[in-house]
Amino acid sequence: MSAKCNIYKLNNPITKLSYDQEFGYYVAPEDVEEQIKEVVKDNDFDHIFIVLKLRR
Repeated sequence: MSAKCNIYKLNNPITKLSYDQEFGYYVAPEDVEEQIKEVVKDNDFDHIFIVLKLRR
């Protein structure tokens, strides 16, 4: 089995994070929807992962 990975850099900062009482803050689809909408529409992805560093 092999996997293909595409990496896209978001050009605008994420200004909102979602919160869950059990797990804390996380990036929900609606938090980045406007920035990734075109990329998702133009490709056939199985999964999307958002990786970010949270500053304190």
